[in-house]
Amino acid sequence: MNVMKTCAIVLAALLVVGVSVAQEKYTKDQWQQDLNSYTTQRNDLNTKVKAVTDQITTLTQQSSKLDEDWTKCIDDLYALVGSNRQAADAFRSDIDATENTANELSRLSDADLMARSADVDALAAKTKGLWDNKLSLIPEFYDRLTALNDKVKALQTTLSNQVKIYSVGTWARNRDCLWNISKKPDIYSNAWMWPKIWQGNRDQIKDPDVIHPGQKLKIPQGKELTSDEKSAARKYYARKGK
Repeated sequence: MNVMKTCAIVLAALLVVGVSVAQEKYTKDQWQQDLNSYTTQRNDLNTKVKAVTDQITTLTQQSSKLDEDWTKCIDDLYALVGSNRQAADAFRSDIDATENTANELSRLSDADLMARSADVDALAAKTKGLWDNKLSLIPEFYDRLTALNDKVKALQTTLSNQVKIYSVGTWARNRDCLWNISKKPDIYSNAWMWPKIWQGNRDQIKDPDVIHPGQKLKIPQGKELTSDEKSAARKYYARKGK
């Protein structure tokens, strides 16, 4: 019985050793195969990485060349209108500032816009000055100025719908002065409102004591003088009192 048990143990041990040897031999072969496969994949990947790196280098060189060509093209474009990059940068800044002003005025209510009609006139004059610059012919600036011009026209339209226009007559026939115009029933019915007409037409009235027949005066809406209009009137009376 002991002999049989011993034989069984020995046989089992031999089987385990045989399996282990076979298993070890298989693992090494498989490891070698895997190593060869991974080495091949690594080499393939290295080849692909090099190809991509070469493409990146080529594209970077092409991009640099395109940037140089673009810069030269822009410089040539500025030169065509007798300008340069520095002047274009300054012109661009002027447009930025004018656009900001136009956007600010566009956000105002009609009443507030009326009080700043002189600013709309100044904006229109500034926009016209920008158009007079030859750089306005450059597409970048032309498109922006066109949009700016549309905003100015929209502001002017809003004002024209809110502002009455009075055509100045002669003193001999109509006794027209700002005081008399202001007290007309269809204007303000209040002679003391004359500073509102003055401040609303500063672009064409330099001296409130002097207006000319044929002038088209805007009559701003409102029943009271604004703080700016009152301030202008006080300065006027102070000068007259000297």
